[in-house]
Amino acid sequence: MQSLLFLASLAAAAYAQINLTSCNATDLACIVNRTLADQALLETPNYVTVPIEDDPFYSTPSNFSAQDAQPGQILKIEAHSNISSYAIPPGQSLSRIMYTSVDEKGSVVPATAAILWPFTPKPFNNSSPNTYPLVAWAHGTSGVFRQCAVSNMRNLQYDFRSVFTLASVGYAVVIADYVGLGTDQPFSYLAYKLHANDVVYAVQASQSAFPQLSAEWVSFGHSEGGGVAWAIGERQAVAEIALPGFLGTIAAAPPPFPIANTAPVGHSVFVAFLSFTIAHLYGLNLTEIFNPVPLQALQRVRDISGCNDAGYAALATFSADDIYANTSWPLSQPARDFAKDYSVSGRPLGGPMLIIQGENDTVVGTAGAQAGFNATCSLAGLNGSGNETAALSVEYVSVRGQDHNPSLYASQRLWLQWIEDRFNGLPTARSGCWRTELGPGSNTNVDSDSQGGNAAAQVQLPERFVVQYSRPWVTIFSSTFLPLRLQAENSGFVDPPSGA
Repeated sequence: MQSLLFLASLAAAAYAQINLTSCNATDLACIVNRTLADQALLETPNYVTVPIEDDPFYSTPSNFSAQDAQPGQILKIEAHSNISSYAIPPGQSLSRIMYTSVDEKGSVVPATAAILWPFTPKPFNNSSPNTYPLVAWAHGTSGVFRQCAVSNMRNLQYDFRSVFTLASVGYAVVIADYVGLGTDQPFSYLAYKLHANDVVYAVQASQSAFPQLSAEWVSFGHSEGGGVAWAIGERQAVAEIALPGFLGTIAAAPPPFPIANTAPVGHSVFVAFLSFTIAHLYGLNLTEIFNPVPLQALQRVRDISGCNDAGYAALATFSADDIYANTSWPLSQPARDFAKDYSVSGRPLGGPMLIIQGENDTVVGTAGAQAGFNATCSLAGLNGSGNETAALSVEYVSVRGQDHNPSLYASQRLWLQWIEDRFNGLPTARSGCWRTELGPGSNTNVDSDSQGGNAAAQVQLPERFVVQYSRPWVTIFSSTFLPLRLQAENSGFVDPPSGA
């Protein structure tokens, strides 16, 4: 306990001595120092096990055989996970499973998932009293290395933005880590179709391990997971691989095109992370596109098992020209091949889809989801089976004034009702494709002059809170965005809100 307190104090001291804006793009030592400080302060306290390899749960069984296994097969069941290390709400409980999915070559590989259980299940029309309705959660970017598994995070990454809220009202939430997060496999960031496999096989494996889970299920994802949720809808349209019981999917803040083939490339750490996947899958030469020191900094992030915050710190203050020797690399053939193989939209869906996006999404923007919506809706009149008599049902909801994460809070009533209606067997509001706008009530005005204070006083726009929870040796702050002190220093992936 004293050693942990010492480490926390050491991290705080290190942070106090580091000006996060002072590094230049050729000073590797400075970049590494601020990366280590960010990791110690913002990432490590939220991990259950560091390093993740120290938890035997994440070790692949020695007798596992890819040749003998089938996708969706259970490898391990931890029916009653030790929740003392998690920050889940009172009354909720947790299970973890290791199961099988498939990689880009179709080989059977191990994957992990968590199941967040409600205190009591939510009842529906004709549901059995002890049946737990199942929502499959597809998480947003958590990082690109093994340590970044969501099942190894105390707050399961999304806390009250989604998973805690879903369980609080009575849903069992299956949270797939995606292959390579948790297990000792390569991780293919933003490869939506692969992650869709991971989520669907997690549902199948969970249902086989826990018969109290409902046969019916809804998928729901945000950000990267929004693209995954979209891919699940498309996957479910293929009869040969569709999992029975699918009721529909919610794609929140989705980037349906995982990389925009435009130049020059931006300075987002997510695009830099993606280059590692394109290198793995398509042979992109990283030494030809990166400047040497930023590439070494990202490799150090990998070596220390850093996740999102460490990645932010590595590249936070640099321009695209600082990071890349070739800012046109998204036009390269490997990048084009990745986009062609892993983008979603423009294909039939196996069930209704709800798209939710903040009007002011500064992380993935709105153009991609709108283009994907249009491409999918060009299929109007088709359902997942190609039956011309059944109409596609896709709704695009724009959440007024809200950004990437805040849109989940502002639209919570909407998506909870949509899920409830699917489990109750109700039809969607209409067939075909349509757009709606979700705005505040009549006693609010988000369009008023922010300098006059009306909008800020009546509708909160940025996330200005942290969830605080305590351990005997340290107080931990689990923020859904970076703390304001880091936003103010422009260390995140969004500009700080004015007046913050």
